[in-house]
Amino acid sequence: MTRILVAGGTGLAGRAVAAEALERGLDVRVLSRHQPARQSPAFVPGAEYVTADVVSTAGLQQAMDGVDVVVDALDAKTGKSRQTLSTGAHNLTSAAAHAGVRRAVLLSIVNVDQSRLGYYRVKTAQEQVYRGSSLETVIVRAAQFHNLVAMMVSVAGRAGLYLAARGVSFQPISVPDTARALVDAAVGPQLPDDGMISVGGPEVLPMEQLAHAVGYSRGGTGRVLTLPLPGSVGRYFQQGRNLVPGRAYGTETFAQWLVDSTG
Repeated sequence: MTRILVAGGTGLAGRAVAAEALERGLDVRVLSRHQPARQSPAFVPGAEYVTADVVSTAGLQQAMDGVDVVVDALDAKTGKSRQTLSTGAHNLTSAAAHAGVRRAVLLSIVNVDQSRLGYYRVKTAQEQVYRGSSLETVIVRAAQFHNLVAMMVSVAGRAGLYLAARGVSFQPISVPDTARALVDAAVGPQLPDDGMISVGGPEVLPMEQLAHAVGYSRGGTGRVLTLPLPGSVGRYFQQGRNLVPGRAYGTETFAQWLVDSTG
């Protein structure tokens, strides 16, 4: 039986990967610094939990024992925590190679190397570590998650306003659909030619439409304020570099996700 180690397996994407892999009958080991309580949403029944730190490397080599594939779903948005991505990538791939792991799969972002956002630069450096490792490597670049888009448009939701950037569209994908792509990459018999797969949701929608939908789903009027998004970040999104319209891997639409998330 294939054993998958999910690094960051207590996070949103990681626990979806663990659940998807278990559904397929795979042996799942979750690596995190702290083991979740059984009643926690982060706990996935059926997974084995091991405590390790990808930055200090404490417990890391032991966590690799008997592992066939590593799926890196680690995330860290700010400050020193970003070492989890940069230093963590080096340590994870080194430990995996030393343990004889055959493949590594990294969750990344569509066209991440074409943006100057600080977080995107860190993710780009993380990709480069995986590309340079001795392991078979697949990088799964996903479009923005449904919940991220909803959070972006609703930062002023308490004031009854939903925000949209002018000329920007998204191709949001659900977390479970992304997890499916990651597990496909982990167990698939063939690697993509360039070692990369880009996936997006089933629809490309203007941000204004997404903002209206979020507002209405929350019982409001869906009043939307459209603002310019200047600079290189604005160009990245306005030029559609966050989209992969020919690679609609996801099946859950944004509207369906809203219904499920609001109950």
